[in-house]
Amino acid sequence: MKVYLIRHAQSEENILNLRNRTTVRVFNAMLHRSPEALLTEAGRIQALALVERMAGERIDRLYTSPFLRALTTATTIGEAFGLTPEIVDDLREVMPHPLLESRRSASMRRLWIQSYLAMIRARNGGESWAAAYRRAKAAWARLTAEQSGTIAAVSHRALIWLILLSLRRDRRWRIVTRDLSNGGISLIVSRNHP
Repeated sequence: MKVYLIRHAQSEENILNLRNRTTVRVFNAMLHRSPEALLTEAGRIQALALVERMAGERIDRLYTSPFLRALTTATTIGEAFGLTPEIVDDLREVMPHPLLESRRSASMRRLWIQSYLAMIRARNGGESWAAAYRRAKAAWARLTAEQSGTIAAVSHRALIWLILLSLRRDRRWRIVTRDLSNGGISLIVSRNHP
């Protein structure tokens, strides 16, 4: 079995200037809108480039995160391969915690770091890093449950990173390539794959 883990093409969120200062309120609102972030023009071009890079490959099944940037990328791939992407909720982005609102402002980079650090321990019902890791393993189990020749799944950087982390010591799988950039493809093959 061969699995392509594909990071969605560039989205509006990916081009934010992390040096810009903003308030916690604006940052939290951005987190809330994250599932609906659209692809940029460069992202639409990246999605088409993915199709070209995978030309000649036979994809048996195509899965995607429910987030719009991943679904749009997967739909572009699906149209080229005659497949309808199946949404798998566990492939969704690892979303950081909203921060406690205050009047202060900080750089976007600092706010992102603080919100991801808050995931070390789950609070306010949010997902912890440990829970996200378990979700990544569940997503992988779902993708590979049925024997198949080649699978493609479109997801997000953090979730793909967690899947790759979980496969590091799994003797059943071999990570051939890792690419967590926008439109990047990580290839994993089963050890018994020719």
